[in-house]
Amino acid sequence: MEKKDVKLFTVGPAQMYQHTLEVRSHVVPYFRTPEFGKMNLESAELMRNIMDADDDSEVLFLTCSGSGAMEATVMNCFNKDDKILIISGGTFGERFEQICKIHNIPYTPIKLGPDETLTQAHLASYANKGYTGLLVNLHETYTGQLYDINMISGFCAENNLYLVVDAISTFLCDEYHMSKYGIDATIVSSQKGLCLAPGLSAVVLSRRMVNNKVLTNSVQSMYFDFKDYIKNMSRGQTPFTPSVGVLFELNDMLRYIDNQGVAARVKEVSDRCKYFRGKLENMPVHLPSFPLSNAITPVRFEKPIAEEFFTYLKDEKNIMVNPVGGELGKTSIRVAHIGDLTFEDYDFLLGEMASFFSF
Repeated sequence: MEKKDVKLFTVGPAQMYQHTLEVRSHVVPYFRTPEFGKMNLESAELMRNIMDADDDSEVLFLTCSGSGAMEATVMNCFNKDDKILIISGGTFGERFEQICKIHNIPYTPIKLGPDETLTQAHLASYANKGYTGLLVNLHETYTGQLYDINMISGFCAENNLYLVVDAISTFLCDEYHMSKYGIDATIVSSQKGLCLAPGLSAVVLSRRMVNNKVLTNSVQSMYFDFKDYIKNMSRGQTPFTPSVGVLFELNDMLRYIDNQGVAARVKEVSDRCKYFRGKLENMPVHLPSFPLSNAITPVRFEKPIAEEFFTYLKDEKNIMVNPVGGELGKTSIRVAHIGDLTFEDYDFLLGEMASFFSF
């Protein structure tokens, strides 16, 4: 088959919607214009509304992957005088650890095993211990666990911590309310819930974070200094050449979601998720016991066949699911529920699973 026939059940890049593909088909224009700036200011306002962020929050567009936005956020919001807690339940939590280590920011990881649920007890022992911030990948996509934002938010409020959330694989898949939960920084990326091409990330900063941390912090970076981004964003521009084409895709998608309604968008993902999980009941697989996001289903096999099954789907059927690295690699795959997918697409995937198990 040709590449265009590949079906993506992956959490990013996702199966793009036709209206996004239409935007992508146009010539990328010159961007240092008032019209481009106006579009980006509209996108920033739509992002605030969809994320339920305060009106005075700052929205910054970065030309980088989600990992770049994670590093940029940490280095702009914290320094060696801070003391950070990191929820570390998989490879993305470990990435926050690595970032803090590189930038000499003191941190303590709250380590979770691959099947361990984050509870209040994990947080309680760190109360009133002088911590200034907490970093969390709200949906740890390595394991599939969706952490309890209400519990985390309450802990941060009680201990006066700045709360930084990597929402890259939960935004537009699960309910997300930045203002309600007192979130000081939210990180999202283009290729996950937004279902756009990779290469663009957005960081939304609370006014508290901007005034108390970002504007007072000395950042040793030319490309990732948020003060420069805030200044340029006042006119809808970025300090350096952005991923212009993806910003056009973003504006189109945000307007689409705004018209659709955020609740309807989340329900669309949730309905696909429930449909797929309901069909797994009679197969030799199981799901983890911890809370799960609508974004993906972490399918655990009873036998170590995950790598073989992933290869079979990729090479024989032109179907892509997310493999899993590390200790879960032989027994788990992840099936995404974002993107332009139908129940019929899931029926096809489920049929391939059933056939593979009967071999």
